[in-house]
Amino acid sequence: MNNTVLILIRHGETLWNTQLRMQGSLDSDLSPKGESQIKALGEWMKEVPFDYLYCSDSARARKTAEAISKCTGHTLNFDKRLREKDLGIFEGLTSEEAREQYPETFQLFKTAGANYVIDQGESTQQLLDRALEAIEEIRLRHPQKVAVLVTHGGVVRVLMKHVLGVPLDAPTQFMISNTGIFRLVWRDKWIVAEMGAVPHLEKINNVPGSN
Repeated sequence: MNNTVLILIRHGETLWNTQLRMQGSLDSDLSPKGESQIKALGEWMKEVPFDYLYCSDSARARKTAEAISKCTGHTLNFDKRLREKDLGIFEGLTSEEAREQYPETFQLFKTAGANYVIDQGESTQQLLDRALEAIEEIRLRHPQKVAVLVTHGGVVRVLMKHVLGVPLDAPTQFMISNTGIFRLVWRDKWIVAEMGAVPHLEKINNVPGSN
């Protein structure tokens, strides 16, 4: 019997990725490299059979998903639950800038754990809760189908840790490249079938970005 499959894809590289700035709910334009990445991704996805295309409503995810839909003809379905973690007062800042401007809050951000809610933002646990809600709804809506979800590094990170049984507070020991592909298969529970693949970038000198 066919199993429901989710293909999670991180957005293309942005200018803020290259500057190591925390994006969260804010956006920056795709970098020239990001534009090349999503073009290569769209072409590669022509050969990948899937049924539905979902994406975060953030501009960087939408543009990445549009590159796929232009090549495959799939309709875009937006879901704000696939957005990046809301980083509140840190958005637009580098880690160094955040540490300088908000030293006490930044220390808590780094040490207080998954339930710590950033000022004007959200916690890692809240991010996981909404991401799980989204994929459960998609699973129930499209049984035994393949859905592509264009999302963000933070969403991919918490979902992979959850499925693998890794604590949210544990260091991330896997790579989440821009346009990296992750695959979950439902077999009475979610199983990780693929992590961080970038076959479409073989001809591009890809350097993983941050968040």
